[in-house]
Amino acid sequence: MRIITNLAKKILPFSIRIIFRKLNWKLIYLKQVYLQGMRGEVYCPISGKNYKCFLRIRTYNQTPDNGAHSRHRLVWLFLKNETKIFSENVSLLHIAPEYCFINKFKSLKNLSYFPGDKMVDGYGKQDGVEYLDIMNMNLKDNSFDYVLCNHVLEHVPDDKKAMKEIYRVLKKDGTAIMTIPINEKFETTYEDSNITSPQEREKHFGQWDHLRWYGMDVKKILKTIGFKVEMTRYAEKFSVAENKKIGLCNDFIISAIKI
Repeated sequence: MRIITNLAKKILPFSIRIIFRKLNWKLIYLKQVYLQGMRGEVYCPISGKNYKCFLRIRTYNQTPDNGAHSRHRLVWLFLKNETKIFSENVSLLHIAPEYCFINKFKSLKNLSYFPGDKMVDGYGKQDGVEYLDIMNMNLKDNSFDYVLCNHVLEHVPDDKKAMKEIYRVLKKDGTAIMTIPINEKFETTYEDSNITSPQEREKHFGQWDHLRWYGMDVKKILKTIGFKVEMTRYAEKFSVAENKKIGLCNDFIISAIKI
Protein backbone atom coordinates (compact mmCIF):
# COMPACT_ATOMS: atom_id res chain seq x y z
CA MET A 1 0.00 0.00 0.00
CA ARG A 2 2.85 2.39 0.88
CA ILE A 3 4.51 1.72 -2.49
CA ILE A 4 1.27 2.55 -4.33
CA THR A 5 0.86 5.75 -2.30
CA ASN A 6 4.42 6.87 -3.03
CA LEU A 7 3.97 6.12 -6.73
CA ALA A 8 0.78 8.17 -6.85
CA LYS A 9 2.60 11.08 -5.20
CA LYS A 10 5.26 10.93 -7.90
CA ILE A 11 2.83 10.69 -10.81
CA LEU A 12 -0.08 12.92 -9.80
CA PRO A 13 0.42 16.64 -9.14
CA PHE A 14 -0.37 17.80 -5.62
CA SER A 15 -3.31 19.90 -6.87
CA ILE A 16 -5.01 16.72 -8.13
CA ARG A 17 -4.18 14.62 -5.09
CA ILE A 18 -5.55 17.22 -2.71
CA ILE A 19 -8.91 17.13 -4.53
CA PHE A 20 -9.17 13.38 -3.87
CA ARG A 21 -7.95 13.85 -0.32
CA LYS A 22 -10.58 16.50 0.41
CA LEU A 23 -13.28 14.32 -1.10
CA ASN A 24 -12.23 11.49 1.19
CA TRP A 25 -12.32 13.84 4.20
CA LYS A 26 -15.82 14.96 3.22
CA LEU A 27 -17.07 11.39 2.94
CA ILE A 28 -15.60 10.45 6.31
CA TYR A 29 -17.17 13.54 7.88
CA LEU A 30 -20.62 12.75 6.49
CA LYS A 31 -20.33 9.13 7.64
CA GLN A 32 -19.33 10.15 11.16
CA VAL A 33 -22.04 12.79 11.49
CA TYR A 34 -25.01 11.11 9.83
CA LEU A 35 -24.31 7.40 10.23
CA GLN A 36 -22.34 7.27 13.48
CA GLY A 37 -24.08 10.18 15.19
CA MET A 38 -20.89 12.03 16.10
CA ARG A 39 -22.57 15.40 16.58
CA GLY A 40 -21.20 17.98 18.93
CA GLU A 41 -19.40 21.25 18.37
CA VAL A 42 -15.69 21.52 17.68
CA TYR A 43 -13.63 24.41 16.35
CA CYS A 44 -10.50 24.74 14.22
CA PRO A 45 -8.61 28.02 14.80
CA ILE A 46 -6.75 27.56 11.50
CA SER A 47 -9.87 27.50 9.32
CA GLY A 48 -11.83 29.65 11.77
CA LYS A 49 -14.83 27.30 11.47
CA ASN A 50 -17.03 25.17 13.69
CA TYR A 51 -17.80 21.53 12.84
CA LYS A 52 -19.96 18.76 14.23
CA CYS A 53 -16.85 16.65 14.88
CA PHE A 54 -13.23 16.15 13.94
CA LEU A 55 -12.35 13.30 11.62
CA ARG A 56 -11.21 10.17 13.41
CA ILE A 57 -8.49 8.85 11.09
CA ARG A 58 -6.19 6.32 12.74
CA THR A 59 -5.14 8.09 15.97
CA TYR A 60 -5.68 11.60 14.62
CA ASN A 61 -8.42 14.19 15.18
CA GLN A 62 -8.37 15.96 11.81
CA THR A 63 -10.14 19.14 10.78
CA PRO A 64 -12.62 18.11 8.05
CA ASP A 65 -11.61 20.59 5.32
CA ASN A 66 -7.89 21.24 5.82
CA GLY A 67 -6.64 18.02 7.42
CA ALA A 68 -5.11 19.76 10.44
CA HIS A 69 -4.18 17.47 13.33
CA SER A 70 -4.28 18.32 17.01
CA ARG A 71 -0.64 19.39 17.00
CA HIS A 72 -1.21 21.70 14.02
CA ARG A 73 -4.04 23.49 15.83
CA LEU A 74 -1.84 23.73 18.92
CA VAL A 75 1.08 25.22 16.97
CA TRP A 76 -1.24 27.67 15.20
CA LEU A 77 -2.49 29.04 18.52
CA PHE A 78 1.09 29.37 19.74
CA LEU A 79 2.11 31.26 16.61
CA LYS A 80 -0.92 33.56 16.83
CA ASN A 81 -0.56 34.33 20.51
CA GLU A 82 3.17 34.14 21.21
CA THR A 83 4.95 35.38 18.05
CA LYS A 84 4.97 38.44 15.78
CA ILE A 85 4.26 36.42 12.63
CA PHE A 86 0.72 37.77 12.25
CA SER A 87 1.31 41.34 13.43
CA GLU A 88 4.71 42.67 12.29
CA ASN A 89 6.91 42.72 9.19
CA VAL A 90 8.97 39.59 9.77
CA SER A 91 10.41 36.73 7.74
CA LEU A 92 9.55 33.04 8.13
CA LEU A 93 11.30 29.93 6.81
CA HIS A 94 8.77 27.10 6.85
CA ILE A 95 10.43 23.69 6.53
CA ALA A 96 8.26 20.91 5.07
CA PRO A 97 5.17 23.15 5.04
CA GLU A 98 1.89 21.59 6.07
CA TYR A 99 -1.10 21.95 3.73
CA CYS A 100 -3.25 23.39 6.51
CA PHE A 101 -0.77 26.27 7.03
CA ILE A 102 0.78 27.18 3.72
CA ASN A 103 -1.96 29.24 2.07
CA LYS A 104 -2.69 31.02 5.34
CA PHE A 105 0.92 32.19 5.57
CA LYS A 106 1.03 33.11 1.88
CA SER A 107 -1.95 35.43 2.39
CA LEU A 108 -0.25 37.48 5.14
CA LYS A 109 0.85 40.82 3.65
CA ASN A 110 3.24 41.54 6.51
CA LEU A 111 5.08 38.22 6.20
CA SER A 112 8.11 37.47 4.04
CA TYR A 113 7.42 33.77 3.62
CA PHE A 114 9.74 31.06 2.29
CA PRO A 115 8.38 27.48 2.25
CA GLY A 116 10.93 24.75 1.50
CA ASP A 117 10.93 20.96 1.41
CA LYS A 118 13.17 18.13 0.22
CA MET A 119 10.12 16.28 -1.17
CA VAL A 120 11.30 12.77 -0.26
CA ASP A 121 9.33 9.62 -1.11
CA GLY A 122 6.00 9.50 0.68
CA TYR A 123 5.62 13.27 0.83
CA GLY A 124 4.27 15.23 -2.11
CA LYS A 125 5.44 18.48 -3.68
CA GLN A 126 3.16 21.43 -3.12
CA ASP A 127 2.98 24.33 -5.57
CA GLY A 128 5.25 27.22 -4.68
CA VAL A 129 7.48 25.19 -2.37
CA GLU A 130 11.21 25.41 -3.09
CA TYR A 131 13.59 22.46 -2.85
CA LEU A 132 15.37 22.58 0.50
CA ASP A 133 17.71 20.11 2.22
CA ILE A 134 17.58 20.94 5.91
CA MET A 135 21.10 19.53 6.38
CA ASN A 136 22.54 21.83 3.72
CA MET A 137 20.27 24.80 3.12
CA ASN A 138 21.23 27.01 0.20
CA LEU A 139 20.25 30.10 2.16
CA LYS A 140 22.24 33.03 3.49
CA ASP A 141 23.34 33.36 7.11
CA ASN A 142 21.14 35.44 9.41
CA SER A 143 18.21 35.54 6.96
CA PHE A 144 15.04 34.81 8.97
CA ASP A 145 13.27 36.09 12.05
CA TYR A 146 11.47 32.75 12.47
CA VAL A 147 11.89 29.15 11.40
CA LEU A 148 8.95 26.77 11.66
CA CYS A 149 9.90 23.08 11.66
CA ASN A 150 7.20 20.60 12.68
CA HIS A 151 7.92 16.87 12.94
CA VAL A 152 10.88 17.00 10.57
CA LEU A 153 14.03 16.34 12.61
CA GLU A 154 13.07 12.75 13.41
CA HIS A 155 13.29 12.01 9.66
CA VAL A 156 16.74 13.57 9.14
CA PRO A 157 19.88 11.37 9.05
CA ASP A 158 22.07 13.99 10.76
CA ASP A 159 19.71 15.99 12.95
CA LYS A 160 22.55 17.86 14.69
CA LYS A 161 23.69 19.20 11.32
CA ALA A 162 20.11 20.25 10.59
CA MET A 163 19.92 22.06 13.94
CA LYS A 164 23.14 23.91 13.12
CA GLU A 165 21.72 24.93 9.75
CA ILE A 166 18.57 26.29 11.41
CA TYR A 167 20.78 28.24 13.82
CA ARG A 168 22.86 29.59 10.93
CA VAL A 169 19.98 30.96 8.86
CA LEU A 170 18.23 32.59 11.82
CA LYS A 171 18.89 36.23 12.58
CA LYS A 172 20.30 37.09 16.00
CA ASP A 173 17.46 36.80 18.52
CA GLY A 174 15.44 34.92 15.90
CA THR A 175 13.34 31.97 16.99
CA ALA A 176 12.91 28.44 15.69
CA ILE A 177 9.54 26.95 16.63
CA MET A 178 9.79 23.18 16.49
CA THR A 179 7.82 20.08 17.38
CA ILE A 180 9.18 16.55 17.43
CA PRO A 181 8.00 13.19 18.79
CA ILE A 182 9.32 12.94 22.36
CA ASN A 183 9.15 9.82 24.49
CA GLU A 184 9.21 11.22 28.00
CA LYS A 185 10.25 7.84 29.40
CA PHE A 186 13.61 8.27 27.66
CA GLU A 187 16.21 10.43 29.37
CA THR A 188 18.33 10.29 26.22
CA THR A 189 17.37 10.17 22.56
CA TYR A 190 17.12 6.65 21.17
CA GLU A 191 18.52 5.99 17.69
CA ASP A 192 20.29 3.14 15.95
CA SER A 193 21.67 3.48 12.41
CA ASN A 194 21.52 -0.32 11.99
CA ILE A 195 17.71 -0.18 12.05
CA THR A 196 16.86 0.47 8.40
CA SER A 197 13.75 -1.44 7.34
CA PRO A 198 10.36 0.33 7.48
CA GLN A 199 8.97 -2.45 9.67
CA GLU A 200 11.78 -2.24 12.22
CA ARG A 201 11.72 1.56 12.24
CA GLU A 202 8.02 1.51 12.99
CA LYS A 203 8.62 -0.98 15.79
CA HIS A 204 11.51 0.95 17.36
CA PHE A 205 10.75 4.59 16.51
CA GLY A 206 6.96 4.66 16.09
CA GLN A 207 6.79 5.29 12.33
CA TRP A 208 8.23 3.64 9.23
CA ASP A 209 10.32 6.68 8.21
CA HIS A 210 11.43 7.88 11.64
CA LEU A 211 15.10 7.53 12.53
CA ARG A 212 14.89 8.18 16.28
CA TRP A 213 12.74 8.70 19.35
CA TYR A 214 13.72 11.93 21.05
CA GLY A 215 14.20 11.84 24.79
CA MET A 216 14.10 14.60 27.37
CA ASP A 217 17.69 15.47 26.49
CA VAL A 218 16.58 17.36 23.38
CA LYS A 219 16.70 20.65 25.26
CA LYS A 220 20.34 20.00 26.18
CA ILE A 221 21.15 19.02 22.59
CA LEU A 222 19.75 22.28 21.23
CA LYS A 223 21.65 24.26 23.87
CA THR A 224 24.92 22.72 22.67
CA ILE A 225 24.13 24.16 19.21
CA GLY A 226 23.93 27.62 20.79
CA PHE A 227 20.20 28.11 21.30
CA LYS A 228 18.38 29.41 24.32
CA VAL A 229 15.60 26.83 24.67
CA GLU A 230 12.11 26.81 26.13
CA MET A 231 9.81 23.78 26.06
CA THR A 232 6.15 24.59 26.62
CA ARG A 233 3.09 22.42 27.03
CA TYR A 234 1.00 25.10 25.38
CA ALA A 235 -2.32 23.27 25.71
CA GLU A 236 -2.11 23.86 29.47
CA LYS A 237 -2.80 27.56 28.83
CA PHE A 238 -6.35 26.63 27.82
CA SER A 239 -9.24 25.28 29.86
CA VAL A 240 -10.39 21.67 29.74
CA ALA A 241 -13.44 22.78 27.74
CA GLU A 242 -11.29 24.70 25.25
CA ASN A 243 -8.91 21.77 24.84
CA LYS A 244 -11.83 19.50 24.05
CA LYS A 245 -13.55 21.90 21.65
CA ILE A 246 -10.37 22.77 19.71
CA GLY A 247 -9.05 19.22 19.90
CA LEU A 248 -5.60 20.00 21.25
CA CYS A 249 -2.85 17.60 22.24
CA ASN A 250 -0.46 18.07 25.14
CA ASP A 251 2.76 17.96 23.12
CA PHE A 252 5.74 20.16 23.82
CA ILE A 253 6.34 23.19 21.62
CA ILE A 254 10.03 24.01 21.48
CA SER A 255 11.15 27.64 21.12
CA ALA A 256 14.86 27.81 20.27
CA ILE A 257 16.22 31.35 20.24
CA LYS A 258 19.49 32.27 18.54
CA ILE A 259 21.64 34.15 21.04
